[in-house]
Amino acid sequence: MITKKKPRQLSREDWTEAARKQLVAAGIEEVKVDRLARKMKVTRGSFYWHFKNRKDLLDSVLRVWEAHKERELEQTRAQWATMGPLEVVRIWLSEDPTYPAFDIAIRFWAWKAPAVAKIVSAIDDRWIAFLAEQFFREGQSMRLSVARARLIYWQQIGYYAMKFEEPMQERLAYMPHYNAILLGNEGGEAADIVVTELAKDSLTKKQRAPKDALSQ
Repeated sequence: MITKKKPRQLSREDWTEAARKQLVAAGIEEVKVDRLARKMKVTRGSFYWHFKNRKDLLDSVLRVWEAHKERELEQTRAQWATMGPLEVVRIWLSEDPTYPAFDIAIRFWAWKAPAVAKIVSAIDDRWIAFLAEQFFREGQSMRLSVARARLIYWQQIGYYAMKFEEPMQERLAYMPHYNAILLGNEGGEAADIVVTELAKDSLTKKQRAPKDALSQ
């Protein structure tokens, strides 16, 4: 006797991830319950088992972005004593390749939704305030500290917004020059360590990519 395989029960995380992908692909207006249900081949009932309404789902997507930004900020805070601003560089350059598009999609959404804009602005302000505080503690003037913090943070968002792509080795080659412009020095031995780690990580990912693709 052949028994039919029961369909997998979708979780709240499954719906949130589907909504996140739809946001990136088509914008906030296209994140609709019916559309997501059709894509995942389930009924609307599955959605309402996990969420009150569409806003509840969108809030869940926004919390994923918030959590990512907060996690990176805490990681930077914890490592600043030993790595300084180079920890920020290491985190950003080892980012999940799907994250930049997600970040920009959130920011486009924020342009249209004041409540979202308030959350995005608060997160950005915390990042800039943290960076400025560290530079100020190192003896820089407050205005220079804030200006430097803004340039560093905004430069990375600019990379995301432009969908700028270049080989990791090429980007790493520019690191001393970015450091000199944004930080006032080339980074010294600490920068060399970061470059070496990121180069090795990039090479490892390239070597594993074909094998991973075949195993999927």
